[in-house]
Amino acid sequence: MDRHEQQQQPPSADTAQSFLRVFEPLSRTLENPVALGFLGLAAFFIIRSIIVSYSKGPERFSMKSVQQASVPAQRDFTPRELAAFDGKDEGTALYIAVKGVVYDVSKSRGFYGPGGAYANFSGRDASRGLAVSSFGTEVLKDLDEPVDTLDDLDQTEVDSLDEWAGFFAGKYVPVGRLVNPAEPAASASASESKKDA
Repeated sequence: MDRHEQQQQPPSADTAQSFLRVFEPLSRTLENPVALGFLGLAAFFIIRSIIVSYSKGPERFSMKSVQQASVPAQRDFTPRELAAFDGKDEGTALYIAVKGVVYDVSKSRGFYGPGGAYANFSGRDASRGLAVSSFGTEVLKDLDEPVDTLDDLDQTEVDSLDEWAGFFAGKYVPVGRLVNPAEPAASASASESKKDA
């Protein structure tokens, strides 16, 4: 072989050598276990942040933002009035109360309507059940009793309920407020005082 043939190598060999020279530092890094560990951690956090950003649902709401938001209280519902919106009649809207706010959940009839996982909450105050993660009827108050004050919930249950309230506020339209049924004596005296005035 003469010198001219030795100096001239096929273009593919040049490309391969250039390629190897570029990745030589990476090759040395991969041989070092500590550097390989750091590289693995960096890759993990990058991939995790990408997955979390794409799989994230709606932004969580803090309970403070829900409480400060103006709820368009189109109407007040007593527990008995709310019960009429239980989804048993296909033509009727489906409402659920959470922390005193009544939401229209009609668009999720599969969950809250008859036969749905949360059907017991339809037309009712779901606050206690959501707080204690119980979907049975034992967590529902009688329709003629005052609205549940939830005073006996522990901090974990309060936090759980706040998360649910944020979920409902972010997904469903509020249509009113849940209020205590009027006490006969109180409503009679109120109407008498209006007449006197």
